[in-house]
Amino acid sequence: MKKKTIIAMLVIAGLSLISCNKKDIKPLNGILDSVFQLKAPEKAQKITEEFGFDENYEKLLDEKEDGVGVYSIYGFKDGTSSEGFGILVHKDGVWSAFPEICHGKNPLARYDKKRNSLWLTGGVMEGTGVFVEKPYLIKFDKDGKARIAGDIDPYLMQKALGERFGYSIKDENITFYAGERELCTRENKVKDMGGFDEDAIWIGEQLFYDISGDDLYVYFVPGVKFVTGLVLHYENMPTLMARVTIDKDGNFTLSDENSVLWPFEGSFVDEDYGEPNLEISYRRNDGKYNVLIGIPRLTLLDDGLAVMGDNGLEFTATDAAGNPIGGEIILKGDTAVVTFTSSTWPLLEQGTSFRYIRKS
Repeated sequence: MKKKTIIAMLVIAGLSLISCNKKDIKPLNGILDSVFQLKAPEKAQKITEEFGFDENYEKLLDEKEDGVGVYSIYGFKDGTSSEGFGILVHKDGVWSAFPEICHGKNPLARYDKKRNSLWLTGGVMEGTGVFVEKPYLIKFDKDGKARIAGDIDPYLMQKALGERFGYSIKDENITFYAGERELCTRENKVKDMGGFDEDAIWIGEQLFYDISGDDLYVYFVPGVKFVTGLVLHYENMPTLMARVTIDKDGNFTLSDENSVLWPFEGSFVDEDYGEPNLEISYRRNDGKYNVLIGIPRLTLLDDGLAVMGDNGLEFTATDAAGNPIGGEIILKGDTAVVTFTSSTWPLLEQGTSFRYIRKS
């Protein structure tokens, strides 16, 4: 089956990483010299022949109403391993095998009923401190047979991200940008470990995808390349993300500047009191965020759940009276602005805002 590779377009209208006013902004570098070339082991290639799978599998998806199931294969009936390769898909009782897909350690699947298509994420490269994913778009024929309609090679995505994101170094700090817009600043935590070359802030070997919603998002963690070798260091680096949109012809493009996702994850302290009162963490299993919001001398909302909106995170939680409360979190550099847009609690009126600074 011939695979059609869908290439992420690298040119975004009106967006430039370097301008006459921002000459100190440098583009992030890539980490690879060529596309990934992976080949499934011989036994995985014979999934549809004599090596049927047994209990050594993981059920990634089971949409009984739509008749869709997805399984990643870990072993065969003869007791041997699939070496991380092999995906089986069924639609309305019709089975399709994809032995060439490396499912990795954290494979995910989502069925889009409206488009009768399936999103999969597979691992491409894993190791100590290394995790790179590849997304696959699966289409179904009228008879239920599945085929790979497209994928995005990590090398091509990293090139696109390198054109979108940049950084600058001043004194002991590294600042990251989307275009010319400042995202966040990090202290250089590796200066006592041999230093680093100022031209060695890379996209990094941490590249993964969120396929939980209607839009596809790509995440990555920039890395610092040591002068003395090729070891990438990720301490204190942000997680950055961009939306990947799909045009009518099935081609992928990175989002425009207004849609670039911010590095929301992390701990923030209250601007007035300096206390740690905002915690945001990403949930890879469903693409949502856990949010804890503390308001000094007033309340603590510890069950917040957020999703990405057009301008930032949109969250819901439970107030002190046990009623729903919600709002949005917008990140401006290292300052998070929390605004309550839905509230029935008298002590937190709609429109009330609080500011938090990222904890260094």
